This record gives sequence, C-alpha cells and structure tokens, in this order.
Amino acid sequence: MDIKLKNNKKGYINLAVVLTLLLVISITIVGNYPKVRDIANRSESVVLYDEYFFQRNLYEGSYALYTDLVEAESGKEVSADEVFLKGIKNEQNTSQYNNVRQNINYEVNRWSYRFEENYKNLEYYMAKKNSDKVVSNTNNKLGLLLSDNIEAKNKEEIENYYDFYMVAAFDEFGNVNIIKSKGIKESTENTFINLDKNNIFNIPSNLELNGLKDVSVVYGIPKNLRFQDQIVSYNNSSDKYVYENIMVTIALISFGIASIIGLFSFLKNLTGIKLINKIVNLPFEIVFIIVGMVIACVAMSPDLVYSTLNNEWLINAFMNVGFSTSFVNPLLDVGNVIFWFVLLLTVFVATLVLKLIFTKGLIKYIKENTLVGKLIRIILKIFRKIYNELANVDLNNKSNKVILKVVAVNFLILSFMCAIWFFGIGTALIYSIVLFFVLKKYFEDIKGKYQILLGATNKIAEGNLDVTIDENLGVFEPLKDELEKIQKGFKNAVEEEVKSQRMKTELISNVSHDLKTPLTLIITYIDLLKDENISKEDRKKYLSTLERKSQRLKNLIEDLFEISKATSKNIKLDIVNVDIVSLMKQTHLELSDKIEESSLKFKWNLPEHKVIVPLDSQKTYRIFENLLINIVKYSMPNSRVFIDILDDENGVYVTLKNMSATEIDFTEEEIVERFARGDKSRNTEGSGLGLAIAKSFAELQGGSLKVEIDGDLFKVILKFNK
Repeated sequence: MDIKLKNNKKGYINLAVVLTLLLVISITIVGNYPKVRDIANRSESVVLYDEYFFQRNLYEGSYALYTDLVEAESGKEVSADEVFLKGIKNEQNTSQYNNVRQNINYEVNRWSYRFEENYKNLEYYMAKKNSDKVVSNTNNKLGLLLSDNIEAKNKEEIENYYDFYMVAAFDEFGNVNIIKSKGIKESTENTFINLDKNNIFNIPSNLELNGLKDVSVVYGIPKNLRFQDQIVSYNNSSDKYVYENIMVTIALISFGIASIIGLFSFLKNLTGIKLINKIVNLPFEIVFIIVGMVIACVAMSPDLVYSTLNNEWLINAFMNVGFSTSFVNPLLDVGNVIFWFVLLLTVFVATLVLKLIFTKGLIKYIKENTLVGKLIRIILKIFRKIYNELANVDLNNKSNKVILKVVAVNFLILSFMCAIWFFGIGTALIYSIVLFFVLKKYFEDIKGKYQILLGATNKIAEGNLDVTIDENLGVFEPLKDELEKIQKGFKNAVEEEVKSQRMKTELISNVSHDLKTPLTLIITYIDLLKDENISKEDRKKYLSTLERKSQRLKNLIEDLFEISKATSKNIKLDIVNVDIVSLMKQTHLELSDKIEESSLKFKWNLPEHKVIVPLDSQKTYRIFENLLINIVKYSMPNSRVFIDILDDENGVYVTLKNMSATEIDFTEEEIVERFARGDKSRNTEGSGLGLAIAKSFAELQGGSLKVEIDGDLFKVILKFNK
C-alpha cells in the first residue's frame, strides 16, 4: 500500500512538472507573436497588381468603360456589340455572328459588374482624344496623370494617396502602351500590353473586333482601402500565407519539444494516475482522430495569430458592447495560451501512447488497445470453433468403407428399433442389403462423373484448351465451373505469350529497321566524303545529311533507353507541384516553330487559373511534347486541332483531338505499343515510341493515357490525380 501511494505521489509530481513545462512553452509562443509579426512584415509577399489575372481584369474592364464612354458621347443607350462589331459583317454564317454578338454583350456586362462589386476600391478615369466626355468613379486627382505636366504639389498628393496606378493609352490603330505606372514591375506592363481582344472575347478567328482607339484610361488603388472587396481579401490572404510558413515552423519545434518531454517522462508513474491511465489506454482509433483534429488546429494557427495581431475589428466589436481595449488584449492572449497548451498536451499524450506501444509490443497493443484488434479476436474465436467442429469429420476414407460404416450403423439402429418385434430383424437385414446396393450405385455414379472431370483435366494438362464438358456433374458442378475458369485463364495466358513473342519479333524487326536505315545512310555519305574530288557544296550537303541522320539515330537510342527504363519502372521521379496550364503553354512555345510551319489550326481551351498537380515536370513536359509532335506529323493538312484542359474534382483531364491525314487502320491498343506508328510504311521520321513513352510516363505518375478513335478522329485523353 505504501509503495502504491509513493508511486502515485511520484506520478502527480511528474505530471505537475510536465504541465508546467507545457504551459511555459505555450506562454513563450504567445509572447513571441510580435516577433512573428516583425518577421512577416519583413518577408516579401505576393503583390496583387503583378498577378496576371488582375492585369487581365483591368484590360477587360477597359472595354466595359469604353462602352460607357461611347454611350455618354452618343447620349443614348448603346450595346457592346454595336461598339465592337461596328462595320463587321459575316453573311456566310448568320448564326455564328449572332452568337458572337450575344457573347460580347454578356462579357462586357460581366466585366462591368466585376468593377462595381468585386473591385470597389479600384478607381478609374477614361477619356477619349478630342472629346470632353469622360467615364470615372472618383473625384480625386487620378485624371491628372493623363497630363504630361503635373504640378509638383498634385504629383506629391497622388504619390502619397495611391498605392498603385497605371496609365494605358490606346492609339488610333488600337495599339496599347503603358505611359506611367506605380507599384508594378516592368514585366507586368508587358502582360497588359500583350493581351489580345479576340482572346478575351473568345471569338472565332474569321472575325476581327474593333478595338479601343484614341482613348486613355487610368487605374488607381488608394493606400487606404475603404471597402471590403476582392482586393482586400487578396491582400489579407497574402499576408496570412507569410504567417503560415512561420507558424508551421514554430508548431513543429514546439511539438518536438513536447514529444521529447513525453519520451523522458516516466510512463509507469503517470499511468498510476487513473485519469492519465484511462486517456493513454483509449482505443487507438480514438487517439488517431484526436491527433487528426490537432493537425487541423495547427492549420488554423496562422489565422489565429494573424487575427490576434491584427485585431482592430475584434476590439471595435468588444468596445461596441461596453468592453475596453485593456480587457480585450489580455483575453486574446489567454485564449491563445489555452489553444497552444491543449495542442501541446495532446502531442504529449500521443507520445505516451507511442511509448505504451513499444512497452507492450505492437501485436499485444493491437489486440488490447484497438477496436479493430478486439473485433478480429472475436471473429477468430468464432472461426476457430467452426473449424474444430469440421475437423472432426473424416473425409479421407474410401467410398466402400464409408458405405459399409453407414450401412452397419443403419443396421444397428434398425435392429434396435425392431428388437421388440421378432420379424423385424429379418426385415432390417433385407432393408440393409437394399440400402447397400442403392448407395453403391450412387457412389459409382459419382465416381463416373469424377472420371469425366479427371479426363477433362488431363486433356487440358496435355495442351487441349478447347475441351468441353457437356454432362451435368452433380456435386462436381462447382468444380466444373472452376475448371472452365482455369481453362479460360490458360487460354488468356497462351494468347498473351503468343502476343508477347510476336511483339518481341516485331520489336527486333523494327529496331533493326530503324537503326539500319540511318546507319546505312551514314556509311554511304562517309564513303562519299572520302572522295577528295567532291566540291565544297556537296561536302557541306553531305555533312548536313550526316548530322541530321546521326541526330535521328541518337534520338532513337535515347527513346529506346527511355521506354526501357519506363517499362522496368527504373526511373526516379522528382514530384513537385506543377501548373499544368503553364507547362502546356511552355510546350506550345517550345514547339511553336513546328506548329507554325504546319498548316494546322490549333484551338486552345485552357483554364484561366492555375491548375496545380503533384507531378514530375520534366516527364510531364515530355508527354505533352510527344503528343503535340505526333499531332503535327500525322494530322490532316489545314485541319483543326483541339487542346482542352479540364480541372475536375476527380482529377485533371487533358484532351487532344485531331483528324488523321490517312485512314486509321489500327486499334486503340495497337497504337500505344512500342514502335507502333500511324504510318505503317515507316516512311515518316520518328521512332514509333512517342505514345508508348507518354503512356508509361503518365502511368508512372499515377495517371493514365487513353486513346479513342472515331473514324479518322484521333483523340488522346490524359488524366492526372490531384
């Protein structure tokens, strides 16, 4: 009893020390909040004004403002299509023209609504050359920026008032130039200048819009934002992102310290306390859920710290109900200390649970401290009981012995029943004899069906996979079904082996052909170069051919290495967060020369926002490159090519569609095999490995590549998991 009390006393002392240390750590974290703010303020955050989507929004909004300006000049209501489609006719396709008109009106109205509701803090001023009409939403001196000579006083006021401004001038030809700017990079100005009116309206290439002409527009955002809009939301989220990086580091360090405290605490003393013992011995599933909640709380910590340090709105809320500032700040500090203390205490308990697992042993812990383990123990107990009962049934005796045993037992039972009647013994004997022959016939029938099954099995073993069993095998009918499944499996295996051998033969043949062709040409031209009498022009031409064929041979060998490593999965992936849209644009840019040389018309339907997927950027770039090169090689001249990227909740889908230049005479499965080409005559440049490499790289990254053929329409669908 004394020993138990002594252990309990040690346990309480140990617990008190642990709680004190965790409380000190929590107070230290909260006490360093001002330093967190200083570090966050010194860190460089993402600037809204340099974002592509913001510059595009300004460019689009210019068209909405221009519509309002034209309306103000005419003195009557004017629709956007009257402004931007004026003088343009498309008599060949009236339906298409009407769709374009509706789309223009819809987009301009949407852009106007965006300025009014989403960008309330954005000030603008638009004026047209040789006109006194302007469109503006501000009474400030923003319009003075259109002047070349601004008074020093006014210029100083503008610089002090605005955090961002930009002056864009459209000349008589619709070309735009940035005259002045503040708060943006030079590359951002180029982003605005390079935007195209046809792209933002998404209209067909056979129509050309009237652009903004002889007009200037000034955009500005004050330093003091008066309205709650997307500009404020973006700036807040940008600030919180900086806090997130800092707080994750602090959380990891503090959790590490809490774990060390847990590792060096005496588990035996602590578990002597009933409450601690119950908590530590909670089912693992419940502990796992609690730890998951802690991780979720860690994700909330940046918001908590940011709200604590930037709590003007909270102070005002408390002051409105009668509390003073001196009350709010201590209350927030106490709340933060409690928040961190609970998190650290949970980490400490989780560490004790891990120590308990190592102390008990993993197997014993699973059995005693997990709901799954307890359920498995109950199920095993039930199965063990059933197994013991079935194990007592003897199924190893021969059929006649079983029959004799059954008949003997049956005879004894009948004799006992008829013992009270003298003639019953003779009747029982006759009954037993009849029963013996009936059972013998039954077992012979079973034996015959067994022989049929055995004969079919032997034929399959000899290689006859087309054998069939038409008879009803009775009790062996389930075995017959299983044998048919085995038979089907053997057939598939044989077909796969035949296919594999055929593919090996074709692989050797194709490799030999594709290696032999450039090698033969290289040898031929080397022989020609040995002639000392050839002219410089011929020598230069031969060397150019040698270089081209050598490069082709090098590319083929590199492709062989790539497909070999991909097939054997001997490739190290460098998985990072990749923007699929930017990567596709980069591939398009790299292959722009080949695309422009072709007569194909590419239709790009890409999301405006970033689509982030965890991928190997180099391997994914190779996938896009191979697919686009195949399109350029094998598409029908002057046809259209459609490239779509869809960001779905189930994944990211990249679809490429083109019309084949020749009749498609292969299946979806054949074309993705190694050395498979759309041009079976093998007259075109290429290794025939492009689609095979693309498919292998996609699957290595957890994605898929699927080919669909509809007539001469060739469609590739790439799917990547988020």
